[in-house]
Amino acid sequence: MRGVSVTDGRMTVEGVAGRFVQGIGRHLRLSASDLRLIGGFASQDGRLREDARIVGRAHLLSDSLRRAGFDDEAGAIALTIRPLSASNEARMLLMLGFREADDADGEFFADAFVAPVVFDALKGDMLSGAAQRLSLSATTSLWVREAEREAASGVPLTWHLGLDSDGQTSAPARGLVDTLDWDAGPIETLAAEPVADEEQDTTADQLGRINWSLKQLLLILVFLMIIIALK
Repeated sequence: MRGVSVTDGRMTVEGVAGRFVQGIGRHLRLSASDLRLIGGFASQDGRLREDARIVGRAHLLSDSLRRAGFDDEAGAIALTIRPLSASNEARMLLMLGFREADDADGEFFADAFVAPVVFDALKGDMLSGAAQRLSLSATTSLWVREAEREAASGVPLTWHLGLDSDGQTSAPARGLVDTLDWDAGPIETLAAEPVADEEQDTTADQLGRINWSLKQLLLILVFLMIIIALK
């Protein structure tokens, strides 16, 4: 068991060099693909409620995510997007954490909660094929090393999940989603296009040669008419 203390907004973990701080004014950016829509229902307090959600695999853009006091680094992050109740339409929330597993191979996860109108719009675009890739930026309570606090905006950061008071399990981080965007992914260039361009160039060359030949014939006719007129 490791000792964990937070004093004046700085977290110290026993056995880990340096301290961690929050609130550096930088945004966490995630990009997700392999989006899937999952429908279902759940029973809670004797009531049946819809449990629709969108899942995907996310990763950080340029930055990295670790757990304070541990050596592992997040690869793919399990992303889940759920709709909020109608009373919270103005907010988009995010929770990041680490899901422990019995085999010691847990996984990092990110749960986003968005307004119903946002969820329905994303769901509709997914069903039509217009949403295959998603990105979001958020302001979170994740930690960074104190030495990285003043890092320039273009310098990659290593974000950290904090530790619970027991010093053994990671504490989840929470935040507000600032932007949420999606698109259909990159548009592939058709291989036939260069051939079409080549055909167009060939046709233009042929038309140019025909026009030049007609001009030559006209010049010959003009000269013949001049010769006949002189006789």
